[in-house]
Amino acid sequence: MSNKILIIGQGGREHALGYSIAQDPEVDEVLYAKGNPGTAREKKGRNIELDGTKKENFKELADIVEKEDVNQMIVGPEQPLVDGIVDFFNDNGFYDIFGPRSIASVIEADKFYSYDLMNCLGIPQAESILCSTIGEAESAINKMITSMSIVIKARGLTEGKGIHVCDDKEEALFKLKGHVNKYGPEVLIAERLFGEEFSVFGISNGETIIPLEMSVQDHKRLLDNDKGPNTGGMGAYGPALIADSEMIKYVTETMMTPVVKGMKKDGREYKGFLYAAVIITEQGPKILEYNCRFGDPEAQPSVMMFKHGLYQPISTALDGRLNEVNIEFKPGAACCVVMASNGYPANYEKELSIGGLDEVAKLHDVKVFHAGTTINNGRIVTDGGRVLGITAYSSEGIVSAQKKAYEAADIINKASTELNNKITFIYRKDIGSRGLI
Repeated sequence: MSNKILIIGQGGREHALGYSIAQDPEVDEVLYAKGNPGTAREKKGRNIELDGTKKENFKELADIVEKEDVNQMIVGPEQPLVDGIVDFFNDNGFYDIFGPRSIASVIEADKFYSYDLMNCLGIPQAESILCSTIGEAESAINKMITSMSIVIKARGLTEGKGIHVCDDKEEALFKLKGHVNKYGPEVLIAERLFGEEFSVFGISNGETIIPLEMSVQDHKRLLDNDKGPNTGGMGAYGPALIADSEMIKYVTETMMTPVVKGMKKDGREYKGFLYAAVIITEQGPKILEYNCRFGDPEAQPSVMMFKHGLYQPISTALDGRLNEVNIEFKPGAACCVVMASNGYPANYEKELSIGGLDEVAKLHDVKVFHAGTTINNGRIVTDGGRVLGITAYSSEGIVSAQKKAYEAADIINKASTELNNKITFIYRKDIGSRGLI
């Protein structure tokens, strides 16, 4: 009997998850709903022409799961989790779907909830004021502004773009108006925290957390040296030197497990990936946010570091044997450079040809994860803001991994520029450099 795994989503994280799952010899085929040109190229990969992330498609997706005799589902993005995809399949008798139910996905979907929960549990975070109107937000800015700047955060989901870091009151009041027009008046006005950031991922069974014992450092700002606007993520590397196994253990025990226990007590049992974004301040580690799924682009370097892939850990967790989960990592480091459309995160052109992919595919320990691509007249072209995640692994460490990733990115950049006779991509040149210090 064929063992089929279905990945929900079409971005770089979903490509990375499917790639990792496919490494296991017990897996015969990895389906993607709906996947992308990169997932279609995978040896065990097959795309389903249905966007499984859309709530209106859940019923049709269930028909496909039955017809294809799917053994297991893994949900990549946050939106279908918030929309209740796990609830839908559980309520229809399918329980081998990995991810939290809608009521638990609120940890990411509602920053008011997560802020109140952390306050209740005594988990360190930025001082914030919860605002429901633009007037309240303006008053909060006037009250909280310091010489060290403040942060404006949208309450709900914004694909990583609903955060504005403001250096002074004038900038904050100006940015607030555009923010409210786009995301609504419910915002957190928070103090800006300073320090090194890292991410910790774990798998929860509703009672406790088994962490992935490798921290990852994301790069949110568009430009080198953390300049420019916030994005969904311009690259990541791991392991992050600032967070060793002891720090990961500390974050897991004091900042993640209490959340899982608190949510269960609150009637919001949490099962699936839990992501904690942490910053090390002068006062110690503090939480920036929680996410209810694997990170993007953090998933890309992570899967390059796994010794055996994610299939067994996820299957074991779904079977209720979380205590038996064992995730081993290879020595060395991995680095992911995101190639974004020129103009991102504002206006950018689509359907530009992508060159160099076949040449890069021949490179050792380099993997191109597709995020915003599509097919046009048989050509792979750009179809989003963040287009590719060029990810490299090296047993020799971050210097070698970084070098490999940029060699591959430069090949694709040069070939694409020549094909289109214009600048096609923008990408940072310093991803992983903090790991060199």
